[in-house]
Amino acid sequence: MAGHAWLKPEPAVLVESHDAEELDAALQLKTPLQGINNRNLRTFEVSLDTTLGLLPKIGPERIVVTESGILAPADVARMRAHDVHAFLVGEAFMRAEDPGAELPRLFAGN
Repeated sequence: MAGHAWLKPEPAVLVESHDAEELDAALQLKTPLQGINNRNLRTFEVSLDTTLGLLPKIGPERIVVTESGILAPADVARMRAHDVHAFLVGEAFMRAEDPGAELPRLFAGN
């Protein structure tokens, strides 16, 4: 695990991208955190395929944070199956009657 960005106790900037053009620009920056927004901010359409489609362009030195569209344990499992282990979840918790109970339910078994 030596050399992994998450072992360094330093603050880092999370840079967000939604498409290949934005990702190309983001990868020029020297931050270990690369967010991929699954929500198209022009149309508000959400697809986890956004993260999966951009993953091959991102090297192992980056921590990928999948953002938006994580609504069920199956979504978490799908991302983890592709070695994505960092999540930015909002809507699932905002819609939940008990957000505190939703957190372990969402990530249970994953």
